[in-house]
Amino acid sequence: MSDQGEERAIRLASIVAIDIVGFSTMSERDQRNAARKVENLRARIVSVADSSGGRLFNTAGDGFMLEFGSAGSALNAIQLILDKRGKGEPPIRVGAHVGDVVVTATDDLLGHGVNVAARLQELAEPGTALVSAEFRSMARTSPTAAFQSKGQKPLDNIDQRVQTFEILSKRQKFARASRRVGGMTVAAAVLIALAYFSPTLLRFAQSLSEQNAPAAAATPATPADDNFRPAASPIPAGPAPGETFNDCENCPEMVVMPSGLFVMGSPTTETGRGRDEGPQREVSISPFALAKYEVTFQQWDACLAGGGCNGYSPPDRGWGRGNRPVTGVSWDDAQAYLDWLNARAGGLRYRLATEAEWEYAARAGQTEAYATGARVTQTQATYRARQTTPVGAHEANAFGLFDVHGNVGEWVDDCYAANYELAPINGGAVQADECGRRVYRGGGFADQAPVLRAAARKAGAPALRQPGVGFRVARTLD
Repeated sequence: MSDQGEERAIRLASIVAIDIVGFSTMSERDQRNAARKVENLRARIVSVADSSGGRLFNTAGDGFMLEFGSAGSALNAIQLILDKRGKGEPPIRVGAHVGDVVVTATDDLLGHGVNVAARLQELAEPGTALVSAEFRSMARTSPTAAFQSKGQKPLDNIDQRVQTFEILSKRQKFARASRRVGGMTVAAAVLIALAYFSPTLLRFAQSLSEQNAPAAAATPATPADDNFRPAASPIPAGPAPGETFNDCENCPEMVVMPSGLFVMGSPTTETGRGRDEGPQREVSISPFALAKYEVTFQQWDACLAGGGCNGYSPPDRGWGRGNRPVTGVSWDDAQAYLDWLNARAGGLRYRLATEAEWEYAARAGQTEAYATGARVTQTQATYRARQTTPVGAHEANAFGLFDVHGNVGEWVDDCYAANYELAPINGGAVQADECGRRVYRGGGFADQAPVLRAAARKAGAPALRQPGVGFRVARTLD
């Protein structure tokens, strides 16, 4: 039996799907001419892909599938293909996505990453490229990047709706800039045009403008432009990042987390990486508060004494209660504790952190596998041990949080998904109407070091109680 097409590996890739618009009609009119145009277009696409570090890995009649090592390279190729359309060349539409793909023995690519790119191409308007939020997130730092949101769209045979963006061509970028000129003088408008098309003439025009032109009354850029960066807004009253607070007696001590962007997930080269830790993508996080420590037995017992937590008293296994992290509590148990805590704190919104919030806070700006860097030791975290340690036994991370690695795994709000293909990029949780497994993070006292990595993921049934799993609370800020 031939092993042709046998699955060989899984990797993260930027996939571009291209389709010729109206090929069937063109073939009916003149089959030979249609074939010639397809071959000419194919040659140009291959040339552009090669020059951008990509490759053509599949063709199907009037369709082409390309792979690139980065979204930035793919973006450059897409813009070259769309902006430099040859005379008489048939119109095309393009879809692009960043995701995990399966590599076969023939170097073909299969899988969800390919499917999403192909479905996006089907929704693109002729002469345009429609890309996923994951692609935009990875490509937006490119100097030529400009996107326009097209909203969430359903894709055939894809369970969740996908946030989509259209890549703007150079002409579209110029048109957008022109619309923003508003009250500018003609000289200022000319400067914008020259900035796009002739740096040499731009410098000459700038000198004339400085000598002769009155000051322009600039119209603010609109947030629709990816290159737009708003002026700093006044900081609202409230706790500042890094500040700690308690809302009530026996309420957990909370630390304010700053807003920011981070790359969630792990690179394919990271030791101990699981397949469910990708594809990596940039995620934005809004300010929130996270408990400085994991919830302790003392705090859980206060809930019990106050008539909460469904009357459940988890065993301490003879290790002691007090300041040790509560263990043997399920995701459902954590919800019962949160119900009691919110009632006690006057209706404030305590909750579990989302998976994205948890990883952002655990990393605390670190891009290596652990908050401590590329490695973690037993002087920095509790793992490969026989029991838990009191919370705060090791140094805090850069955000002031203790025990994000080891001691107990920590339930988060998300429903488990096998990858981040369709996960939110705004820091929200993955949810489902019927959620059979919930995520917990950070690793526990009995785990090996790779399980403690910031990107490592574990999951269990919402009612599952395990000796190495507890939780840490988060709070939405007003």
